[in-house]
Amino acid sequence: MHVAELAHIIPASDKGPRAAEGADLTESERADPTNILVLCPTCHTMIDKGPSEYPAGVLRDWKERSQRARAIAFGTPQFTSRAEARAAIEPLLGANRAVFQLYGPVDGVFDDTRADQWSRHVVDTVIPNNRTLLHLLQSNRDLLTVAEKATLDIFAIHAQQLEERHLKGNWTPGSTRFPEGIETIMKGDA
Repeated sequence: MHVAELAHIIPASDKGPRAAEGADLTESERADPTNILVLCPTCHTMIDKGPSEYPAGVLRDWKERSQRARAIAFGTPQFTSRAEARAAIEPLLGANRAVFQLYGPVDGVFDDTRADQWSRHVVDTVIPNNRTLLHLLQSNRDLLTVAEKATLDIFAIHAQQLEERHLKGNWTPGSTRFPEGIETIMKGDA
């Protein structure tokens, strides 16, 4: 049983609803997935019978909001502003910062309990958060400044080496330290 239909924003023919709004589109542009919505049969009928109530701009906005919501729920979202991106990465940075402040290595301090807690929290919190941070920042690389891109590249190496140490047991000396610039990445205007 089909519970959804593919609906054109601008119709495939010059005779359908909203055709005048897409008079300059070619046949292949009208067939392109960017011009298609997935709707229930009832909504498809309602929208096509009321093109003045549902112009192409409204339908494109619905599609964009739906895609963004799915990306947030199921994938890596692409943001339209640095502030929006910062809001997504701030909680991850905050959680990692808290783990480091509570359990992170301290020069000259050798505490087995602290080290055990650090190892556990790195695996359970920091590594998953780092992976998410990398996906978010790399997917939104176009919002980064040149300096932030360089910081991200260093962070990617740091995150990889942290995983190798804590998940694979590779304790090679000389690992890359956490780049402090990540703490302020995406803050303010570019």
